[in-house]
Amino acid sequence: MTMETLLNKLWLYNNWANQLLMNSIQQQTGDIPYKTMHLLSHIMNAQVVWLERIKGLRNSVGIWDDHDLESCRKMHEQASLGIKEVLMLRSASLQQTIFYTNSNGVAYETQLDDILMQIFNHGTYHRGQIAQDLRINALDPIGTDYIAFVRSH
Repeated sequence: MTMETLLNKLWLYNNWANQLLMNSIQQQTGDIPYKTMHLLSHIMNAQVVWLERIKGLRNSVGIWDDHDLESCRKMHEQASLGIKEVLMLRSASLQQTIFYTNSNGVAYETQLDDILMQIFNHGTYHRGQIAQDLRINALDPIGTDYIAFVRSH
């Protein structure tokens, strides 16, 4: 499997898992805990921030800004499409170096493929935290494991 194929598969998974999670949160009958929405907002903020870094743009959101579910959904749709465009347009240059400044003002340079892996891995990590938070608050988390994605496709 090529790196391009792997990243496209992970993009599909990330898109599926985020949409599934947001649909599940919308269908919950109890109050959604603050921590759940805070973590969901963080996932969406990070996707937006990383996409803006790839494109050389100034950050439009803070990494820990809070949003409602509809705003998270819109942010995900825009960022996910943007990431897909990056994959399509830059597949020949996945090792391209991206120069950016993090939220603390520290300058870095990172290969594009590593940034994309960060986006996908970061979302997986925090979706797990969201599942745990929902369980702690007697709500039903939805399964967003990669193997569930593979089995459903």
